[in-house]
Amino acid sequence: MGEEVQLPIVGGEESFIRGLFCAYYEKCDAAFLAPPLIEQREFGLGTWNKKIESRHMWFKSPAELKSYLVRNTPFFISYSTAYYEFPDRRPMPKKNWLGADLVFDLDADHLRRECVEHGEHEEEWVCEKCLENVRDETIKLIEEFLMPDFGFSENEILINFSGQRGYHVHIRTSEILGMGSWARREIADYIAGVGLDASSIFPTINGRMTGPTPESQGWYGRIARRFLQLLEAEKLEVIGVEKSLARRFVKNKEKVIEGVKRGNWDTVKMTQQQKGELAKKVIESAGVHVEGFKEAGSEVDAGVTFDISKLIRLPESLHGETGLAARRISGVSELAGFDPLSGAVVFGDKPIRVKCSRVPKFIMKGVEYGPFNSEEVELPEHAAVYLICKRKATLWR
Repeated sequence: MGEEVQLPIVGGEESFIRGLFCAYYEKCDAAFLAPPLIEQREFGLGTWNKKIESRHMWFKSPAELKSYLVRNTPFFISYSTAYYEFPDRRPMPKKNWLGADLVFDLDADHLRRECVEHGEHEEEWVCEKCLENVRDETIKLIEEFLMPDFGFSENEILINFSGQRGYHVHIRTSEILGMGSWARREIADYIAGVGLDASSIFPTINGRMTGPTPESQGWYGRIARRFLQLLEAEKLEVIGVEKSLARRFVKNKEKVIEGVKRGNWDTVKMTQQQKGELAKKVIESAGVHVEGFKEAGSEVDAGVTFDISKLIRLPESLHGETGLAARRISGVSELAGFDPLSGAVVFGDKPIRVKCSRVPKFIMKGVEYGPFNSEEVELPEHAAVYLICKRKATLWR
């Protein structure tokens, strides 16, 4: 295990939450918590105030990992996407890198569109709609990119909730294992749509705007299908198409659909500027957007994808900012119906009295709570833990 890190214990809320986390880990089977090839992974640990306080830890077995979690009970535990010969050595080159999983980190905080419920996120509060959006982006990543374009089968794609506001997608095939950072960056760039040229995708021929059809290959077909999806749902304004033009498309919906199916994108009257903006907005909305990129793509944290020594949340561990579990999800069909504010809840319904600060309305396990504003309330344990971990409530003394 290397040098054991003793995490400080403070009273009040921290001690209360630590006790609940400890009880959770005591009940877990050791194999349930451990990642594959645990003896080749580096681990990082977090305290009440910091997600990664220490790293360069390693555990030789699932039993040793569980024992540590029960004895010390960190508020966060992460593990390396990489495999090392000597995981606890430092500096990094002394670990002897052996390979790494390919991991995609999708986070509601990376979504560039506004939250439908609240406009901009209120104090970074992630609502149920935000979580639905990032879940849909994760499905899009898998079904629109990883399976059709890269050829991964569904059983090669592992999914888990991050424990807070997103999802992690892992691929552990032998072809991926030795891939370097540059190759991983190429994958991230492709998913982000880096380098896509709107004038090539939507060329002007004889004065008319032409473009891809739904049957076109790769990104081209994806762009056409996305446009038709938004048109059918009458949601073109959501991606930034100006209101008057969006209404024109909807008014002529059948004609527009038939035109796009033939590659004719010029069935309604548009200025050259409107054509350019439409092309840009449709391309941007067709993928899953990567944080830090200005072009189309996926809501993936690209740094996680090409960082070959990144630490990422341990599946089924508890997240110290929510009290939710980083649940494993068996596949896209389960993901499609997954609600983390029910499915990732591990604590019970015992009533706990807390004093809340400013808390917007939220739903857990199908029950609506709040809004609260400097109120003393009694909540079921899982909801109280959620607010305490988010620093939105304290124990009512």
